[in-house]
Amino acid sequence: MSIWHVRIRPLKWLLSLHAKLFLLLGLVTSLLTVAVAYSITRNSRRELENYSRKLVIEASGTVETDIIERDPTFKDPDKLDQLLESIAGPDRSIFQIDVFKRVGRSTEVELVRSSGEESIVDWGPEIGSYMSLPGPQAELVDLNTGGRAWKVYLPIRTHRPGQPPIGLIRAYCDLERWEVVWDNNVKRTLRIIPGVLLGEFILLWLILRMLISDPIEAMVLAMQQLERGEPGARAPVRRGDELGLIAASFNRMAVELQRAGEEREGLIHEIRGLNANLQDRIDDALFELQAKNHELAALVERNALLREELGAQERLAVAGQLTATFAHEVGTPLNLVTGHLQLLDAQKDLPDKARERLEVIGAQIRRVGDIVRRLLDLTRRPQLHREPQPFKELLSDLEQLWSPTLAAHGITVEAEAPADCCLNVDRKQMEQLFLNLMNNAVDAMPSGGKVRLTAQPSPESSPGGLWWQVRFQDSGQGIPAGLLGQVFRPMFTTKPEGKGTGLGLSICREIVRSHGGDIQIESTVGSGTCLTFTLPGSVPI
Repeated sequence: MSIWHVRIRPLKWLLSLHAKLFLLLGLVTSLLTVAVAYSITRNSRRELENYSRKLVIEASGTVETDIIERDPTFKDPDKLDQLLESIAGPDRSIFQIDVFKRVGRSTEVELVRSSGEESIVDWGPEIGSYMSLPGPQAELVDLNTGGRAWKVYLPIRTHRPGQPPIGLIRAYCDLERWEVVWDNNVKRTLRIIPGVLLGEFILLWLILRMLISDPIEAMVLAMQQLERGEPGARAPVRRGDELGLIAASFNRMAVELQRAGEEREGLIHEIRGLNANLQDRIDDALFELQAKNHELAALVERNALLREELGAQERLAVAGQLTATFAHEVGTPLNLVTGHLQLLDAQKDLPDKARERLEVIGAQIRRVGDIVRRLLDLTRRPQLHREPQPFKELLSDLEQLWSPTLAAHGITVEAEAPADCCLNVDRKQMEQLFLNLMNNAVDAMPSGGKVRLTAQPSPESSPGGLWWQVRFQDSGQGIPAGLLGQVFRPMFTTKPEGKGTGLGLSICREIVRSHGGDIQIESTVGSGTCLTFTLPGSVPI
């Protein structure tokens, strides 16, 4: 008998409504998933090509700027060699840059320097026609190696209006490493798609089972019980859709049949008792259903919060990867430039004026290096070293850091905190937290203003733990209400391009949460912004 059921069950399932809906929806979701994956991989390839094109154009612009500012007459090709070696090379994306200069007043040019082997550089008289371009021109070309590359022509124009270009820059960006990145994305997508489809099929199976198959089977079972003469048979389906209406109609019919049978037997008092009992059961079921609905709503809300938190963590991780990549790409040319500066500084016959300029250049390079290291520090998650920190002493030390900036922008700070306010926090992270908040406040008050900083015991404090509530309020421009839900997301910023990275508030939230607290924001356009966050307290030192 069991063998017969095993053989017949797949056929019964294929003829069921559950199977038809499952196969139809499974086909639709599979097609949509594959289409979305294809669109994502295709867009990623286009983005990689656009990024590499922008990279080679920016490199050409860097060479143009350096030539115009340092050697517009091409009298010192050795300096140009150093620049080209720091930007282009066979192990870089920009693998070759050729620099030509104009010959006389004609459109003829001649090669000045190349980052590759100058003896094999391909150029002719026709290359001079590219000096008439109004700006950079990029085109995809095929290489002898079988790959592809961006080829960019950029006329070298001085700042004097009406003057013809003094030369021409030709740069190549090999797309081989970007093709490897795209191929990896495609392979990763192909590995993920089967798992995604399997998860979709399982979820679809369960949803259809719970929403359609189980209710139908329950109603069929109730009908069979009623057919066997069980007057108390009921369909346990209580929903507002069509299945719920069918179940309700069936239940009403069962009640009517039961009532008619009991009237024939003359047991009216038992019918009344049964109705009362049935009503109690309905009320209990409704009460239980309401409780389940409340629990489901709470679970849905928590799920939404967890999704948002997961998205923020992923964007922060991407920001960290981008920052690390940026630091690596910038650090290599900085090391090369620093080495060449040290070689120049070691020359004994170097003029004093030139040596002073080398010191200025070295100072600026060290400054860029410090900025890169700070960017890397922003993306790392350091270990907490909590120590009691008196709040007023912390503010006093921070005031020495931000007072020059605040004075330059006409901003005043009012701080108010109890004398016994002491935090159990990591000192360095607190400095980063308050400096990030103060930098945002300075950007929000370009014409000056006031920052009010207060601390008071938090309502969340208990005998087992002391918490302090800190309010950081500025009188700046404020944030539109529609953007308040996004300000803590990594890479999101309301500042103009070049003014912010979009990591400040997200890092502030990470610092507060790593200490066990929470942070909230309130803002009114034209009136200012207030951030409220909680931090653990400590017994005063």
